[in-house]
Amino acid sequence: MAARPATDGEGVDASVPWWRRKRPRLLPPPPPEADAEQVKAEALALMAAHPVLPRLVVFDLDHTLWPFQCDRLPKDEPPYLYPQARGILKALKDRGIEMAIASRASRKKGVAKAFLEKLGIHFMFGAQEIFYTWSPKNVHFQSIHRKTGVPFKSMLFFDDEARNIIATRKLGVSCVLVDTGITLEKLRTGLSNYANRSASPNAEPAGGRSAEITWYLDVATG
Repeated sequence: MAARPATDGEGVDASVPWWRRKRPRLLPPPPPEADAEQVKAEALALMAAHPVLPRLVVFDLDHTLWPFQCDRLPKDEPPYLYPQARGILKALKDRGIEMAIASRASRKKGVAKAFLEKLGIHFMFGAQEIFYTWSPKNVHFQSIHRKTGVPFKSMLFFDDEARNIIATRKLGVSCVLVDTGITLEKLRTGLSNYANRSASPNAEPAGGRSAEITWYLDVATG
């Protein structure tokens, strides 16, 4: 029986030069992805149940479409989406609803763009506003509006940061704060919020103001 190659302290073949060794992945193993076709069917059913739909749905990236901060990772890291994200994106595309991205990831690093291409979803987003700012995402939305021609009141936005939700809601955008990524339940909330706001522009979002937004407002004004 041939002798096993010597390994270093981490179990890596010591005979392989360091620059040729495969780098261990930095992310934990991805959760099982839901059946995209089944999720798509459920998402389409949700849309069919609402009489008014947004013309454009805008997504944040980090902790909204995928469960990590992409700028902390190298471009060659294998990315993955939240379990129901792909099916929801496919449903929106099939329904003919435009999609866009509003992210404060670094344009210079280019990790977000690389991950979108690796995941095979880059072509789904007409406007991809990916650049860093200290402020909330008003600038991103102004650019999305210019590029798409869609009024703010015809947009629906999903993001995991309360300050972005508060700022874009003032523009007239219907918004949903996500905590564990985009899900069918968050899509349902978003569609309901959009329909209610279309019927009554001053309507309170479905379920009232979230605890996260209430906390943020208390801190900002206290």
